[in-house]
Amino acid sequence: MKMLRVCFLMMMLTLFAAACSKSMSSTEAVKKGYVVYGRMDVLNYELFEGFLDKVNSKDKAEVKFAIYTVEGDPIFHYLEYSNNKDTITYTYDSRQDENGKEEKVSTTCKAIKEVDGVYSLSDCDDAKIGQRFYATQKTE
Repeated sequence: MKMLRVCFLMMMLTLFAAACSKSMSSTEAVKKGYVVYGRMDVLNYELFEGFLDKVNSKDKAEVKFAIYTVEGDPIFHYLEYSNNKDTITYTYDSRQDENGKEEKVSTTCKAIKEVDGVYSLSDCDDAKIGQRFYATQKTE
């Protein structure tokens, strides 16, 4: 009977710990359509390539990134291309990064450029925010 109580207590603690976690797992992010940068690989990169194709075709587009810190917390990056204004709205959201500065900030940029396989934003209203974004097919 005592062993049953211990097992029940362990199960409840595990469920409580899972319920308290506010971070989205990388598996969950992949399923929700994010480009995911983990410690060893990049998943769903083709979604970013599709975004670039739409931007080049002047079609409305958006893409979401989840980049995981060493501690396993996600930092989200959102790009939304407006074909009406020919601009990219970039949002940086680190509110689930428990070890960093928790903030959500946005800026508008005029272009996305590629140099040696690394994509970055350019001509941003707030260059300091815009420089936080970069994308590459390989992890570093």
